[in-house]
Amino acid sequence: MCYYFIKPNALNKEEKNMKCQYCGRDNPDGSTYCECGRPLSLGGQSSSSGGYTSSTNSPFSYQTLDSVKRTRHIPVVPIIVLLCALIGVGVFFGLRWLDQKHMTDESSWKLISEPLFSITVPSALDKGEMLTIQGSDLEHLCFYTSRLAGFDVSMHKYTDPEKEMYSGLDAKSFASIQTLRTVKINGQEVKYKERSGKNYLYGEFSRHCPNYVGKSDEVWFIESMFPTPDGCFFVNVYCAEEDKDQYRESMLKWLDSFTSKL
Repeated sequence: MCYYFIKPNALNKEEKNMKCQYCGRDNPDGSTYCECGRPLSLGGQSSSSGGYTSSTNSPFSYQTLDSVKRTRHIPVVPIIVLLCALIGVGVFFGLRWLDQKHMTDESSWKLISEPLFSITVPSALDKGEMLTIQGSDLEHLCFYTSRLAGFDVSMHKYTDPEKEMYSGLDAKSFASIQTLRTVKINGQEVKYKERSGKNYLYGEFSRHCPNYVGKSDEVWFIESMFPTPDGCFFVNVYCAEEDKDQYRESMLKWLDSFTSKL
């Protein structure tokens, strides 16, 4: 009788390979991921040939790594914050654009009626507290201002001798007697002239004036004089110097609307 000895490893089954359903590579039995990075047993089981068979019983039977990547959640909070920031910037620049438009849009202007006068100006101008300048013979009546422009009104009441001299004079005759045709303000030669068809004189100059308008400390003034039988109104309209070309004609129209109640 003959005995044959068989080595133990010869009884082992041939090692199985798991085939990747995506790239076709053979992978050792028990591998979870293929060398290409895709799962070998996600939602399924290996076949007798080492391949991959989807399990219809698994809720993940048709889900692959690609589909998992495609279904990642989009971060909502950062998107909301970004949208709010964009809306805020839009509102800010929109309001600035409206302010600039209202400076020249006559349909949006408002009538301001004070005890001694009335004037029509942009609705963005708000009344401030008028300060009295020491040593001045002018009575400061009011001022209205905004970030872009403003105006103030003062008055010099005639003394009895002045009434005899100035009462009843128009702007041209008033300027001739006052010899105010050309003066110097802050070193600038300012020539006063009559506004065509209107009873007032005006001159233009620039000054460094902090807190007059919110946009800039360099301010462009149009100073005007309105003679009346009882006194002379001094009306200054102004804007940031960089905006003078844009607002100048509108500011002259504000002066055109000025009406004394004396």
